[in-house]
Amino acid sequence: MTPAKNKIHIEKCIISFSHNKYSTRKEADNFSIAKAEREIATGKNGISHLILRAENDDIDRLKFLFLIQGIPIMCYALGNLLNSSLREIVVVGSEEVKTIMDHFLNIVGTCGKTIRFVLEDAQHLNLVHTMNLGRELLSLSPDELVLFQPGDLPFLYDLEKVLHFPENKKHNLVLWLNSRQKMFPEFEKNSDSEFVKRNYHYRSIDNPGNELLDLKEPNLYPINFSMMDSDIIDNLHSSRKDGQIIHAGIQTALQKPLRLLKVLPYYLDHLLTFRLNLNRIRPGDKYQFGMSRKNFHKGSSRLLDTPLTTTLHDDPAFVSDVDALEDWEDFESLTRFSENKQGQKGLENIHPFGEALSQFREKGMPELKVEIPMYRDFPSYINSIYETLRMGYVPFDKEGHYISPHAESKETESAYRWYKNKCDSLEKLQSGNTNNNLK
Repeated sequence: MTPAKNKIHIEKCIISFSHNKYSTRKEADNFSIAKAEREIATGKNGISHLILRAENDDIDRLKFLFLIQGIPIMCYALGNLLNSSLREIVVVGSEEVKTIMDHFLNIVGTCGKTIRFVLEDAQHLNLVHTMNLGRELLSLSPDELVLFQPGDLPFLYDLEKVLHFPENKKHNLVLWLNSRQKMFPEFEKNSDSEFVKRNYHYRSIDNPGNELLDLKEPNLYPINFSMMDSDIIDNLHSSRKDGQIIHAGIQTALQKPLRLLKVLPYYLDHLLTFRLNLNRIRPGDKYQFGMSRKNFHKGSSRLLDTPLTTTLHDDPAFVSDVDALEDWEDFESLTRFSENKQGQKGLENIHPFGEALSQFREKGMPELKVEIPMYRDFPSYINSIYETLRMGYVPFDKEGHYISPHAESKETESAYRWYKNKCDSLEKLQSGNTNNNLK
């Protein structure tokens, strides 16, 4: 295995506003309903009525186009990138994504970034093909990582810690894992503090601290494309949900049998020690996959034949993607709560690109409401989805007023406080850096 010697600072990004389609709307809805019903029946922490695309939709149910407080989700995600130290951004998406992007950039500007668009391939809506479409538009050196992320992370605006992570230098793949204990340290004492509800299928024991953590798969990938096989990336991503990552490892091992011999010592150590250690810390815990982080780093690096590491963050925005109606409603409630508190400046109090986003809503959305079918009557469109997926209520009344029962929940208030404090701290940090530069 060749050691990595990468540049630390990541300057290029591929953001995907594309995902797969089901063959029919009925098939997609049946899958979404069945998944939610299973989660309800088993008492899961996070219930998800998934937002899924279908081939025969009159209006493409592309989640990145959904509006949060009258602004497309994709514009929040683009705003996060524009507000960062990235220099080049490649956007992959549909024709509607390009229409919205062009309007957005014409109004808010590019912030000095080079931004390119590539149309999704309707015949190959898979991760590897999407990555490669973006990759073809970037000129990459063998010693640089690229940030790859989906475009459904509207409040993931604290990107600098990812772009300047010191471990980028020594690793060709960095997994920013979502840890329940790190993000919500008070969740056992105060359930309202856990304002993003998710199901955590993985367990990790950190040595030498012997700390047991509940983990969820990463949502963004700093990756060195020159040093990673695309089929491995696809296996890792497609098998990351619901505790299926072990299947990805087995599939990769079968394809690379010589590497399997190098992995065996770590796997045997895992079989002999992990469950015993876990039961000592938390007896009877149920999980779908678990490993000590040390073993995972070493075993995965050997299996993939490239240096890999994981890191744990404390930022709920990393796990707060918009996969389901419940996720959309969390953000709709949050932004409306903030505007009720702060008036017209509500959004900029919880999002550092909020002023530009509000400007786009005022200047750009009237025209897009004519051009994009989803926006002509968005409240009715959303209500119809809630009814079809048997949610039991609708978020808007007949006049289009937001009436969700979660709009003023304690979780929404906790989210508001967290993001407001985050914005305040980032503003102070930016102000301090500016003052230091002036000295």
